[in-house]
Amino acid sequence: MEVTTTAHSSDGVQPIVCFTSDEPAPFAQETIIITKQQDIEQRCRINYLEAQQIRDKAKIKALEEEIILKDAKINDLNKRLFGKSSEKSKKQNSEKNTNNSDQAPKRNRGQQPGSPGHGRTNRPNLPLVHAAPLDLPDEQKKCPDCGLPHIRKPELDKQSDVIEVEVKAHTRRYSRPAYTRNQGCTCDNHLPTIITAPPPPTLIPHSSYDVSFWVEAILNKYRYGQPANRYLQGLQDLGCPVSPGTLAGGLKNLAHLFDPILEALYIRQMGEKIFHNDETRWEVFVEIEGKVGSRWYLWVTRSQSVIFYCIDPSRSATVPGAHFAGLQNDLVIIICDRYSAYKKLARLADNIILAFCWAHVRRDFLDAGRAFAELNEWGLDWKERIGNIYHLNKLRLEHWNPELPLSEQSKQFTQCQQTLQDALQRMHDEASKGIMQDNNKQQSKSQASKRSNSAQIKQKKVFKACLIIGRDSPYLSKTQMCRWIII
Repeated sequence: MEVTTTAHSSDGVQPIVCFTSDEPAPFAQETIIITKQQDIEQRCRINYLEAQQIRDKAKIKALEEEIILKDAKINDLNKRLFGKSSEKSKKQNSEKNTNNSDQAPKRNRGQQPGSPGHGRTNRPNLPLVHAAPLDLPDEQKKCPDCGLPHIRKPELDKQSDVIEVEVKAHTRRYSRPAYTRNQGCTCDNHLPTIITAPPPPTLIPHSSYDVSFWVEAILNKYRYGQPANRYLQGLQDLGCPVSPGTLAGGLKNLAHLFDPILEALYIRQMGEKIFHNDETRWEVFVEIEGKVGSRWYLWVTRSQSVIFYCIDPSRSATVPGAHFAGLQNDLVIIICDRYSAYKKLARLADNIILAFCWAHVRRDFLDAGRAFAELNEWGLDWKERIGNIYHLNKLRLEHWNPELPLSEQSKQFTQCQQTLQDALQRMHDEASKGIMQDNNKQQSKSQASKRSNSAQIKQKKVFKACLIIGRDSPYLSKTQMCRWIII
């Protein structure tokens, strides 16, 4: 028996399906007849859906990668916020009284211009130490024209009090005998009516503080790192109250006395060949035109014999560029982190080679391992390799004689040197291999770490005869007891 089944199109005119069979036929044996227009429409629809599917898959893949990166950022932020940190400090509440900030203009710190001063502070409780009298020289005890001697007038003697700080604060009083002109002296030489020796010299003219006071202040503030307020509190406990303005103004007036020393230290440092550099933010509450906020930067340059500090409102390459403009050697090495200002400095100066810090590279691998769970083992593996470099360098430095050049070191040192170079070569080969494998993949943080490590090794010219300095750098901000490797 023959059965014919006909299905009509949506417009009810053209049949689109027709097959004849005694029994239900499989789909492979059924025949579908459609018009050319319907075929074109179906193909266009299929192509559209396929293109839409490709776009949706790409969008889903991009969203999945974005989720992975966001999860990594969350892990990193959680580590920074809740992880252990030796530099973590409590937040200060800077939003107090913000509602009243617009009611009155902000006034400058310290004593206001035009306000009356408090005068010199009386210190009646300080013990009085009498010094040797400051008398006139014999040739000044007589008239310079006629030679008649001046008449001694003890009742007109002048007193000069100078405050000194030794073990305990005291006032040192100098007695200056007074003289008047002889009655028989009629010379017109403009001598004063009362003639005495001049007051004792002080560092700051017309100041009542002697050299010992300023020596103590400078040592406590800059040598021992004691805050000025705490130092003034100590003086008050000794019975010698000093106002903060007196200390600040005195130190400002003494600054120019150190210019020759600063110049000599700078010239000495520029004659050396190896430098450690770093910078950190530094709050300076000084308003300058074009500068917003109080954030300045403290730059430090350390060589073998000099530590040079510079406070500047800028963090650009112009600051180290100006400092190293006076280099006296044809080739120097600057040990630093990978901050872009140092890279620009090396590009502009042909006599500067950068040696990057292994501690910063090690930190990148640890951050990648913490952010991406699948990279944890890989990051720890690189951490062990870098740790082995530290260990080999430590063994090498045990045989290092700083008085001999590299070519004349002992046999033990040469062996340790070769072992270290072999380890660095293996590390370089492994890093290059990892980069080659990732060349055709989408770049991620792990790939950035590998590329950063390789770029560092290339820029440091690894695997040549090298000198590795094992020197702790506790003076650098946020990096204590950090060993640097110079290649």
